[in-house]
Amino acid sequence: MNLVDVHSHLEHERFKKDLDKVIDNARSKCVKVIISSGVNPETNRAALKLSEKYDIVKASFGLYPIDALMNEVKIENPSDFTRNIEKFDVDDELGWIDKNKDKCIAIGEIGLDYNWPDFSVFKEEQKRNFEKVLKLAEKLDKPVVIHSRKAEQDAIEILEKYRLKVIMHCFSGKKSLIKRGVEKGFYFSVPPVITRLLHFKTLVEMVPLEQLLTETDAPYLSPVAGERNEPANVAVTIEEIAKIKKLSKEEVAEQIWKNANKVFKF
Repeated sequence: MNLVDVHSHLEHERFKKDLDKVIDNARSKCVKVIISSGVNPETNRAALKLSEKYDIVKASFGLYPIDALMNEVKIENPSDFTRNIEKFDVDDELGWIDKNKDKCIAIGEIGLDYNWPDFSVFKEEQKRNFEKVLKLAEKLDKPVVIHSRKAEQDAIEILEKYRLKVIMHCFSGKKSLIKRGVEKGFYFSVPPVITRLLHFKTLVEMVPLEQLLTETDAPYLSPVAGERNEPANVAVTIEEIAKIKKLSKEEVAEQIWKNANKVFKF
């Protein structure tokens, strides 16, 4: 089988001590491609370095919606957010991505996030930045990996204006929005947390196999609560999809590999 993890964060602090082992674990589970997604200048460059170090790692350059706000709006001590955010100029980073377009396989993760109170009030600013990145992705003819937490409808409405290959990462929207995305030809990447979240089982039931992909969002969204997630766990997602679709693991893996090749052309 050929497995693929279309969205992970291998540069994360939780992989600093044993990334070689994590990559070996992925290989042992037949993972042939891991896409490591940046969210800001620092992680974009880290994703690029990882893609140069490991043959199975591909880079995706992104601008996380909250990170992209920091140079535009004044937020004192943002509450509850789980990591430090460095200020940067969005246009400068888009210029860097444009210059390094041949070194990335996708643009992402990008999108909208209305989850954090300090940031959700800046919806128009988020939308403006989102559209800037989408315009660049359209120009570069790159697929986009979309983050849309508590902003699913706004994200879809904006995406519908562009001619892009769209991957909805960890999509948590309601059934009507899943259906709308399917009708638009969007892809939905399914994380290993499907083992313990009914929503993702429902999503897999609704989305044709030809529009499904596998991701881990490693180190997040583990199949086991409290454990670090890693790319090898896409095998868990394949098993769950196979059960739901009443197909063999081999059939599911083959189709998802075809889907990923169609989208990312690796």
